[in-house]
Amino acid sequence: MNWKEIRILNKIPIMKSLVRTKRVTAIPLILITLFSCTQELSDTGFYDEEDLLYSIAEYIEANQDEYGQFLEIARSAGSFDALHAYNPGDFDGLFTLFLPTNEGVNRYITRNDDYPDFEALVKDASFCMTLVQYHLVNRSIRSNEFPYGALPDSTASGDYLTITIEVTEDTTIYKVNDLAAVIDRNIEVSNGYIHVVDNMLEPISFSSYDWLADNPSFSIMASLFETTGLKDTMGLFRTSSTGLQVKNTYTVLAEPDSIYASAGIENLQGLIEKIGTPGMEPDDPDNALYQFAAYHILEGIHYLDNMQSKNYITYAPAPVSIISGYDIQINTGVDTFQMITTATDTTYIDYILPLYNHSNTNTKNGAIHAIDQVMELFIPGIKSVFFQFWEEPQINSLRTTPGSYPFADKDLFYFISWDGPEEIIYRKLPDSAEPKSEDDYLFIIGDFSINYVTPKILPGTYTMGIKAEINNIRNAQIEVYIDGNRIGSNYNLTLGEDDKKPFDKFDVGVAEFTRYEEHTVSIRSLIPGEFKWDFVSFIPL
Repeated sequence: MNWKEIRILNKIPIMKSLVRTKRVTAIPLILITLFSCTQELSDTGFYDEEDLLYSIAEYIEANQDEYGQFLEIARSAGSFDALHAYNPGDFDGLFTLFLPTNEGVNRYITRNDDYPDFEALVKDASFCMTLVQYHLVNRSIRSNEFPYGALPDSTASGDYLTITIEVTEDTTIYKVNDLAAVIDRNIEVSNGYIHVVDNMLEPISFSSYDWLADNPSFSIMASLFETTGLKDTMGLFRTSSTGLQVKNTYTVLAEPDSIYASAGIENLQGLIEKIGTPGMEPDDPDNALYQFAAYHILEGIHYLDNMQSKNYITYAPAPVSIISGYDIQINTGVDTFQMITTATDTTYIDYILPLYNHSNTNTKNGAIHAIDQVMELFIPGIKSVFFQFWEEPQINSLRTTPGSYPFADKDLFYFISWDGPEEIIYRKLPDSAEPKSEDDYLFIIGDFSINYVTPKILPGTYTMGIKAEINNIRNAQIEVYIDGNRIGSNYNLTLGEDDKKPFDKFDVGVAEFTRYEEHTVSIRSLIPGEFKWDFVSFIPL
């Protein structure tokens, strides 16, 4: 293959001064409506300090000449009073509001076919609630924390906003969802920060497949997902193992049609002829075309700014390898047949890059990133992997909030199961309270068996390790299994070599995997007691 594409990487500056005013007390009950969370409200986030700052609501109310239309939207939604309140879902009790100007609201009306005028919009109380939720982020974020990608927490509607950054000689322009420019930053209020934007944001309601299908620049990718049947797995919801409809999250790496054209592929038929397995239906999982399509879908939501150097699980029988540094390098070691030549040197390009200005596209499922080469299946070298149970949605939603969270309903979990005790506990400790990988662990007490299904692991031979609490007389004696086969010996967790080390990692044996697939790790008590499990690891031999 021989094709070229401009590779752009925007690098990123930052910040602004605070604007102080004053505030009043919080009104917590309305937040039950504003935030669709299951967390119980408590008094811990609400304060009675006087004469500090305006609340978000008061700031808007005091500046109606600029923001009066958003004020009416919030009142129509019945959520205006909630903007006085502290945030019960944030450790510091704060929000961030992206506040559109009146002109920004008018721009939204002009480009929106559903509402002929502002009066029609504010009559739709349900959609007004959606608008307010979509502009309100569930933590405080200053502009110097803006990433090139998704903000670090979701909105009240459960969606993620993305930031793009344009740098010129004399200014830095932040855009939210590549639509609304931030024209005033870091307005400090009693319950968070306000950033003023010149356009009202449009709540996202489309799937990643819908976006591809509606974008002519990605017609080959859209046709590929349709003809392989993967379109049916890319909707807004999926059926969980317990039969419930849950949000469907994934990330798409997508070649624009121009990249395919550079490789001599003008349409879907050209791709089928180049990659497809002759005599097989396109929707056959053994067809190389199907596997090629599935390889472009990564499990989970991954924006460029939070990608790490590791293998990412795909819908295909191989992972995508990411190396994160100055660039996001995809599948390092692949032949791209490209080179960069300077006056003194020639560098061969052996990786794929995102097209940065066409990535972090936000959809209801997650993110779409355009890439600069045709991405065929590539088997990367095996790497060490550490699993801390964060694939489990219940745990992932709690791992930034210190606390002890008991669970008795086994149907809430996808990858963790247990027998014996009625409940399992997830604990997240304040930072540095104890020396654990991320200060969190699973905790079970009694005569137990606990099972964890790992993400897919590449074929290879690995040393398997467990990190757990030791040196505690209340701890259990355990045995370990991998895929139903006992590995290692008995482990007495009441003992340990270092009394100053409450948690330690110990190797349990060698595991050999012949396929790229998930594996089940089981821990069973031989002598009942406590078991605090930090992580399981697999280190290549």
